[in-house]
Amino acid sequence: MNHAVILAAGIGSRLRPITLSLPKGCIPVAGRPILAHQLHAYADAGIEEVTVVAGYLPDRTRACCVSVAEEREDLTVSVVENDRYANTNNLYSLALLADRLAGEPFLLSNGDVVFDPVVVERLLASDGESAIACDETTYDEEAMKVTTDESGHVDHIAKDVARSDAHATSIDLYRFSEAFSARLFARADRVLDGAYDAWTEVAIDDLLGEFPVEPASIGGADWVEVDDGDDLQVADRTFGDVALDDYEVVFFDLDGTIYLDDTLVEGAATVVETLRRRGIDVRFLSNNSSAWKDDYAEKLTTLGIDARPEDVVLSTDGVIAYLERRDATETYVVGTDAMRGALADHGIGVDSTDPDYVVVGFDTDLTYEKVRRATLAVRDGAEFLLAHGDTVCPTAEGFIPDCGAIGALVETAADEPPTRVFGKPDPTMVDPVLSDGGYALEDVLVVGDRLETEIRLADRLGCHSVCVLTGDATRTDVATSEVQPSLVVETVGDLQQCFGADASTSGEGGESLGYTD
Repeated sequence: MNHAVILAAGIGSRLRPITLSLPKGCIPVAGRPILAHQLHAYADAGIEEVTVVAGYLPDRTRACCVSVAEEREDLTVSVVENDRYANTNNLYSLALLADRLAGEPFLLSNGDVVFDPVVVERLLASDGESAIACDETTYDEEAMKVTTDESGHVDHIAKDVARSDAHATSIDLYRFSEAFSARLFARADRVLDGAYDAWTEVAIDDLLGEFPVEPASIGGADWVEVDDGDDLQVADRTFGDVALDDYEVVFFDLDGTIYLDDTLVEGAATVVETLRRRGIDVRFLSNNSSAWKDDYAEKLTTLGIDARPEDVVLSTDGVIAYLERRDATETYVVGTDAMRGALADHGIGVDSTDPDYVVVGFDTDLTYEKVRRATLAVRDGAEFLLAHGDTVCPTAEGFIPDCGAIGALVETAADEPPTRVFGKPDPTMVDPVLSDGGYALEDVLVVGDRLETEIRLADRLGCHSVCVLTGDATRTDVATSEVQPSLVVETVGDLQQCFGADASTSGEGGESLGYTD
């Protein structure tokens, strides 16, 4: 058997607003589209050809298929379009393949399921010429369930099977023999005669009395059918490639990740404490140049996370290092007293009337006079340095202007962009920590709420990352982003579930995150 079919034509309305711009199969889980997870799983199991039935936003589905086919020389992927996707169900999509597959053995899956690649191997290795991949450990009202007869073969598949009668839950992955295939397409024609809105399982159910069909156990392997936002959260946790015990250093963003304004995110202290107890180095990253390291350390400690100034890495560190390498003395700084004081403590003048450098940071006491002086100095030839590029800062009340917005004001007035932007996502921000600790990139994890800062930083470094949804990024932003995190969680506190089973805090690790009812 070397052919598989993926039915991926549906709209996925329960996943809006993500599916306003993406078909459900193209939503990334653990950095890879759902459809790509399936295609790679088929290729890993030795399947050489896959036909995908697209419908809603077919160009996006086609692009995903092309991308995977370019990665896998051992796999041929073709796309057939169901132009009636809005008024039909998946049996109609399957029937479109009658000319090429009727009477041929093939595998079939729905395009909204993420499953462990080993599932395909177990289905292919199961007894019987036809089989349904089954999970005996779960029962879910929304999923298809199967019952079995006295011989152990499947004799019924439907959603409305009572828990007491169900043998297992179908994971929407099937294997059909030549004979079953021929009858399936013939049965589809009869079912679809004037009634296009029918499930493939209706036709399969009608044929169970004619053919022995094996309930193929997936043996506890992970799978998630992604129908709505709750399912997507389960899929993110289940397939996210992050086990905190595997890292030697974890960098946490602060604003929007560890805290919002003066409120600690629930569970943040427990996660940090557990990491430290296991000997993992914890550092805190912030682009916010309005305060200095001791201010952040004091704030974290007050909120319940013990921290020292040396645990904090700021964008201002990069500015200071840059100016020190150039023996800068004549500088004008647009920034808070804390930022100006930090530079002054390193022997850098911050209020020059004829500066060689203009530094713009996050200034909560911004005045027109400061912007005027900075603009005139840049126009007069001073080098323009921007502490970081964040345009907004997340607070409990909402987003407020940040360093990037202030820098844009100076840039517009001076008609000159900054020559250097420090802070995240510039990988050099964490170079001193990595160098001093001797950390390899596979031992590094970055956790944050911004795709274009923390997650982009991890991408440029080549290390794993976690995106939390308590600050800047939404799950829709993640789905449509070019850069993808290794794991998406609602809050940093959810990372407690990413420790090994010996975590001592109640509920903090070891539990299964697979699909449950």
